[in-house]
Amino acid sequence: MATKVEFLDPKRARVETSDGDSFILGFNSSMNYQIEQQWDGWFTKCVVALFEKYYKGDENVIWGPIAAGFFKNHLNMFLWVMNDRDKERERIGNRIKELRKEQEVDAKTLAQRVGIDAGNLSRIEQGKFSVGIDILNKIASALNMRVDFVPQSKPEEP
Repeated sequence: MATKVEFLDPKRARVETSDGDSFILGFNSSMNYQIEQQWDGWFTKCVVALFEKYYKGDENVIWGPIAAGFFKNHLNMFLWVMNDRDKERERIGNRIKELRKEQEVDAKTLAQRVGIDAGNLSRIEQGKFSVGIDILNKIASALNMRVDFVPQSKPEEP
């Protein structure tokens, strides 16, 4: 997968890296958006090239070589960077649904075990609802799992 860049609005752009990490860059003006429109995708081409060259799973390079690349390419510097929480909610929700189906538990039964409404469980599985750690822990327990910190997997080198 190649790095992808898209504007969410004139002051925010999403970068999805080649290894699946996703970030939102925030700007104080719409200058980069205007550059993108007027210069045939110059902004996205530069950002893709910078992330492809420097980003190897270490977020610290965003504020180092990638930020320096913004200056070198005459782009408006980003003011903030954050992980794309929507992607994380979707990933976690998909995993809950996958585990539930593997264990042949329907959504209504799981919701009852956890003590939440089936509609809320549906929104959690779709990544449309941010769930707190207490409910997430109850869901995990009901699926005979536990919430844990595990290393992020990176694609194997060819």
